Amino acid sequence: MLLGAGFIIGAAYFLWLIADRQDKLAGVSRLDVAWVANKAESEFFRLQHSLLAYRTGDSGVTADDVILRFDIVQSRFNMLKDGNFGTFIQSSQDTKAAADRIEEIRRAAEPLIYSIDKSGAAVQATAILEPIATILPHLVGVANQYVADLITENHVALMGLHRTFTFMMIGMILCGFGLIAFMKWQNDLLEGAHDEVQDLAKNLTHLAHHDALTGLTNRVLFRQRLDADLDRLRTHGEALTVLYLDLDGFKQVNDKLGHAAGDELLRIVAKRLQNAIRADDIPARRGGDEFAVLLRDPVSIDIAETISQRIIAAISAPIGLDRQEITIGTSIGIFMAKDPQLTRDEIMRGADKALYQAKSEGRGRYRSFDIVPLPDQQVA
Repeated sequence: MLLGAGFIIGAAYFLWLIADRQDKLAGVSRLDVAWVANKAESEFFRLQHSLLAYRTGDSGVTADDVILRFDIVQSRFNMLKDGNFGTFIQSSQDTKAAADRIEEIRRAAEPLIYSIDKSGAAVQATAILEPIATILPHLVGVANQYVADLITENHVALMGLHRTFTFMMIGMILCGFGLIAFMKWQNDLLEGAHDEVQDLAKNLTHLAHHDALTGLTNRVLFRQRLDADLDRLRTHGEALTVLYLDLDGFKQVNDKLGHAAGDELLRIVAKRLQNAIRADDIPARRGGDEFAVLLRDPVSIDIAETISQRIIAAISAPIGLDRQEITIGTSIGIFMAKDPQLTRDEIMRGADKALYQAKSEGRGRYRSFDIVPLPDQQVA
């Protein structure tokens, strides 16, 4: 009789554990928040490319192509309001404000897009949509971190259930080998789910700080590393150096061979960039065909110029792409920061000005810049 009562109590408790396990695993469905955000960002940048191509008129993009691309972007933006992503948006004032700002810009640009063939409409629409290029990457980073936090919560909960099942197995041995075998099966399922969630957590943490196309450090992590080196400059006087790169000839290759070939070209460039710098230096993709490198100690202007020469030589070497050989180049702006009063924006603007000087002198070269005026806009 006591054994029967023990079976009934054990079975009831076991059913409760199964229900709790299913509830915890259901939380994994909220991982689509990161996917929705990244797809919205990708489609918006394609719209920007279509607008630019339509304005230049050199790639066959028509007004209907721009409108179609805008409609796709609108459908992606509408997904930001619904389901799990809508819950994420409502989770903080920052994300609500970002979503509201995106919607405000979309409505302002809509009449211009649908009359894109009118004089000046493309230019106005491009200018109106430009702020989204800053808002969306920020929203993507927050969304990825939000999902990573959800995964961490699920991971902790699954680990707790895993321990509970282990203790249950010990207590149920006397209730029969059949029940023990069944619980072992459930425990294995939980352990597998725990491993999957842990892998997802690692992948999403990496995605939140690295460029999805090239695998290089993204703008968010690059700013964090630059801020950390700025702290060392202010506390220990350790100078830091930033290289700012812009590819020469990338747009022509992208327009001629298509986006897929352009993406592959960016991956090849990223690999060559990594091979041309030192192991401790930090390469990053800032977006489009722009890259940056944070040189780590030891640094000097001679070292920075030597590394710049290696980068230019590596990227300028012929590249086999889409069954043909192509050649591109790069121009580099160098900025060495020694003044502890400098800010991140001033450093990046100094590197940007050096890059502009290099490109204005003929491209395929590097120039350094060491005078930074007061900031009037953010670059990083």
